[in-house]
Amino acid sequence: MAHEQLIRVAALTGGRNSPAARFRVRQYIPRLEGQGLHVREYIPFFYENCGWPSPFKAASHLPGLLGSRRADLTWIGRELVRGYETFERLLKRPRVLDVDDAIWLDWPLGRYALPHIARGMDAIVAGNAFLAEWFSRYCGNITVLPTALDLSRYAPRPKPPAPTDRFTIGWTGAADSFPFLERIQEALLRFLDGHPDSEVLIVAERPWRTTAIPAGRLRFVRWNERIEVDVLHDMTVGIMPLPDSEWARGKCSFKMLQYMAVGLPVVVSPVGMNAEVLAKGDIGFGVTTMDDWYQALETLYRDRSLRVAMGRAGRTVVERHFSADNIADALAALFRSLVRPRTHD
Repeated sequence: MAHEQLIRVAALTGGRNSPAARFRVRQYIPRLEGQGLHVREYIPFFYENCGWPSPFKAASHLPGLLGSRRADLTWIGRELVRGYETFERLLKRPRVLDVDDAIWLDWPLGRYALPHIARGMDAIVAGNAFLAEWFSRYCGNITVLPTALDLSRYAPRPKPPAPTDRFTIGWTGAADSFPFLERIQEALLRFLDGHPDSEVLIVAERPWRTTAIPAGRLRFVRWNERIEVDVLHDMTVGIMPLPDSEWARGKCSFKMLQYMAVGLPVVVSPVGMNAEVLAKGDIGFGVTTMDDWYQALETLYRDRSLRVAMGRAGRTVVERHFSADNIADALAALFRSLVRPRTHD
């Protein structure tokens, strides 16, 4: 078998703790290395919400710009500065843009700059079919690759929950998504009122400041990378409420997949990719009204065997469709298809 040429990839990402950087780029670096693709990640020295002016944020990507000149392929994790075009078109070709959100809704990027950025790409990797359809207007080479999980890290809880365990309704995510939790407060409070051995667990960078849920029934764990999997094991069911909006249809069901990967049943809004994932197995409930939310939680509370069965089914769906090992294979094939063989190094 002929030796395949080493491909050097410059990956420009959005920050050390950026979920897009961690789960759509960084977790693949060792996997791609094993397939002859050497990826060097260039992490900006700002963080996205730091309040610096956009020119300073763009300047922190200059090492990545220089690094791309020495690479065989440039892998761009979303736009370089949220909401703006900077020097995406100055990066060395072939250029691959990775997108896991409806970033065209970020003003003024979508209306003015994002079509221009997309036209300058040799390929776009979209996290779901909805994103792929939007970008297909501007780029002819679109690949749909979902956000995946390292299943050696996202392992099921060591033992099934005991009948006497507290019933914990879990949610994990960024604090800017708290408004979606507020949309279902009525159902959560109704359920908590009727089930004294239940609680809501929030995992985020800061607490959810709500007056609707009694403090003694609301538990907060501050997110950090070290505990993000273990804390999922404290949950009985994972929830993901979303509005039915263009922004929500651009989401890649990542919370839902995290719950499923550790063997939790899910109760989610059946919006966009959430509905696609629900269709892959008997893994939980898609709900819309306050009564739907309450009844789904009530059913799972009453039926422990159903919780276990749905959790196992969810884990199986992730293994079959959302494994990082499988997505790495697809990425490697895409990157190799874009790079011309070098005549010398």
